[in-house]
Amino acid sequence: MKLGILTTTGLVIAMGLASGVKAENVSHVKQLLETKKCNQCDLTGAKLAGMNLSGADLSGANLRGANLNGANLDEAKLNEANLKQAKLQGASLIGAKMHGANLEGADLSRANLSLAGLVIASLKNTNLTSANLIGANLESANLAGANLRNARQSVANLANVSLRGGSLSGIDVQGVNLRDANLTNANLNGANLNGSDLTGANLKNANMANVDLKNASLP
Repeated sequence: MKLGILTTTGLVIAMGLASGVKAENVSHVKQLLETKKCNQCDLTGAKLAGMNLSGADLSGANLRGANLNGANLDEAKLNEANLKQAKLQGASLIGAKMHGANLEGADLSRANLSLAGLVIASLKNTNLTSANLIGANLESANLAGANLRNARQSVANLANVSLRGGSLSGIDVQGVNLRDANLTNANLNGANLNGSDLTGANLKNANMANVDLKNASLP
């Protein structure tokens, strides 16, 4: 019996190694939930959906592939955190500090990122459909291939942002700063850019159908 158990355990371990699967670090998850302080922690693939992590310090933490759907991350410190391919559907990130965070391929659909700091963050191929970006600072962020369809944004900073090949279809970015933004091949169909600053922006091959550019400063 013991041999059988050991054999089975060894088989599971071998399968895990062969498939490249990495389980969450249980002690780090425990530390986070008990103290809300887990900077530089390994939380790869952690199951944190719906958790109250408001104000948590996750600076530099590895949250790649973590499930944070519906989690409360208001005012959390996520500077330089790895959130690549993380699930953040409907999560609340109001005022979160995400300077330099890696959010490539993450799902932030319906997330509330109001007043969040995303300066030089990587949001390549990120799903921001119907996200609330009102007041968020996305200066110099990389949004190449990102989907911002029907996202809400106003009075915000998108200066020097890269949205190459991404989509702003239907977005309401009234009065936004898009100065020097790279919008090459971007889909801006139906976007509300009323009063926005597009000075120096690159709009090469961008889809500008039905875009509201009233009172906007153009390149």
